[in-house]
Amino acid sequence: MKTIKFLSLLALGLCISCISCSKDDISMSNNSTKNLPGTIYWYFAGDVGYMDFASGTSSLKIMKMGPGSSRFDSYDITWDNKNILLTMDVEGTYNFNERRFVLRGKNTNLEYKSLTDGNNIFDITYEWDDVKSTDAHISPNGKYLALEAQHFSDMPMTIVNTATGQAVSQWYEEGVSFLKYGIPVWTADNTLYFRIGKSVYKCSPTDGYQSASHVFSLEGISYVTVNPQRTKFVFRKDKHLWMSNIDGSNLQQITTSYTIDFIDHDGEHRPTFSPDGKYIAFTGATRSGTPWSDHDYPDGSWVSVTGGKFGYIIVIPADGKLYNLEDKNSGAIWLRKPGSTTQGVACSSSLIWR
Repeated sequence: MKTIKFLSLLALGLCISCISCSKDDISMSNNSTKNLPGTIYWYFAGDVGYMDFASGTSSLKIMKMGPGSSRFDSYDITWDNKNILLTMDVEGTYNFNERRFVLRGKNTNLEYKSLTDGNNIFDITYEWDDVKSTDAHISPNGKYLALEAQHFSDMPMTIVNTATGQAVSQWYEEGVSFLKYGIPVWTADNTLYFRIGKSVYKCSPTDGYQSASHVFSLEGISYVTVNPQRTKFVFRKDKHLWMSNIDGSNLQQITTSYTIDFIDHDGEHRPTFSPDGKYIAFTGATRSGTPWSDHDYPDGSWVSVTGGKFGYIIVIPADGKLYNLEDKNSGAIWLRKPGSTTQGVACSSSLIWR
């Protein structure tokens, strides 16, 4: 096993309009979701949407996101579901070396021009040579950001202090392309898990994130996530989702669907746990479950958009059972647009459950 390395920051020297109702608001009509906890957020085609299971409200467009729609790179939602973290560029001609991170209430004006209205909880910048659009993930206590590794600028997986805007640690593995780094995932106790290649590591606040211990390794894994309670992993392997214990033991497949051998990207993607750890949301596309879309292949097995690929949001219990997504009676829940029995909720990235 290759040794994961800590980047000495001293040596380097660099080292989501609001949730209130709008004309786009919609009300949920799918009774199968009434017992689900919290709120799901997603990104698709330049828009961020949400679905609040407790109140029965949702919106397909609460704000614009992405380089083609706004100046925002990405978003995250705080663990108390009250605030939104916005990642964006920094003012200045030819400024390619900084990204800006702003935390503010969800119910404030979320347009870029409003970010100087005095309602920011914090507003920090981070510098890294030639850094481009990136994703940041806020810790449960709000004190840290985990920045995804970025291959454009050879930036490792990075942890930033939200009080100072400075990195506290960075992690990389020699010989592993930055394209093969996964999305970092926090747990409720502020432990951070992240994947590099086939290996998963964890970083703890106990020592100020100065060490990262190896958890497990498995070939072919991606989209690794962990429940807030830090007892279970879920990840994509062989086009479907698998679950294991937190140490990688008791490996079991939890989704199956029709896939096409020569299409690598079909199957299930982007798993995320509910706040109570009892459910898993993810994206997928199947012949029996996929709503109509003009992007579908004829058999409904795969959907794509220019510049990327997407699926529709599905929810299953996190009980370790195998769910056949081709069987409408399997117990899997396909989120539907209100008023429709066939049209699902499309998502291409940033599936968050708070």
